[in-house]
Amino acid sequence: MDLPNALLTLPFPLRGSGINHEDQHFSGTLQLQILPGANMILGYAAHGENSELYHQESTLLGCLPDGALCLWPAMDELPFILAHPVTRQRRPSTDLLIAEFASGPLDDTHRFRQQISIELDLNGRLRYAHAWGLPDGEFADRSYCDFTFTPTTGHR
Repeated sequence: MDLPNALLTLPFPLRGSGINHEDQHFSGTLQLQILPGANMILGYAAHGENSELYHQESTLLGCLPDGALCLWPAMDELPFILAHPVTRQRRPSTDLLIAEFASGPLDDTHRFRQQISIELDLNGRLRYAHAWGLPDGEFADRSYCDFTFTPTTGHR
């Protein structure tokens, strides 16, 4: 099962918790909107203890003309949208899917670079993670949110 089809089996909206780049704990929500042409939007938000909005994004998940998966995240921290083609997909086990999407070469220190990772364990956990580096800055893991859910039957 590929990532988009696996996402379609989940009981959205998902709720979880995580830590951001400032080591702040937050509650996260992840929603899914199905679009025409086998595309979807992932709506992600992170809120602090007092309901303060730490992060919000709407990310289009679709395919490039060659069929490769790609993310186009629109988020409050960036004034532009960068395509994030899939750079690596793994299926370490029957129930585990991992996809990594990057805005470009992660070692290019002359520009902003970002990686978004989706790790989906069909037994009840999804991790949505961001790693990034500013121009002339260190590229590193910055934030993640772990969502848990009750698996549906027949997900394989």
